[in-house]
Amino acid sequence: MASWTDLVSYVRVRYEVMRSTDTELWFNLPTTGERTQLVIVRSVTGEDGDGWAQIVSPVGKLGDLDLPTLLEKAGESVVGGVAAEEGVVVFRHSIPLHEGELPAFDRPFQLVVKMADQLEELLTGRDEH
Repeated sequence: MASWTDLVSYVRVRYEVMRSTDTELWFNLPTTGERTQLVIVRSVTGEDGDGWAQIVSPVGKLGDLDLPTLLEKAGESVVGGVAAEEGVVVFRHSIPLHEGELPAFDRPFQLVVKMADQLEELLTGRDEH
């Protein structure tokens, strides 16, 4: 069974963390070409009272995006969904920490990053996040 502390150690070994708190890790990942994508991994408590890891990656400013296209394209992903946080659209997914081993984190993590980057490129034509 994995804990938040285990996940933090796992992420720190694999990625260069830019910023961290007791409940968040921030880092940039290369995606395609020269593009990069900001990723935030958060410790959250689910409605079930258990610990979860939430993977968040920004897409763009809420007021700047074509929301119908955003929702259609985000709906094509097998994991995650879109949300708005402080005026920024993010693509995010959560995984329960108590289920499985830490390597199970990588697959949904990579899918979230890839989808957020694709949405950002499609909807903004930029690489800001």
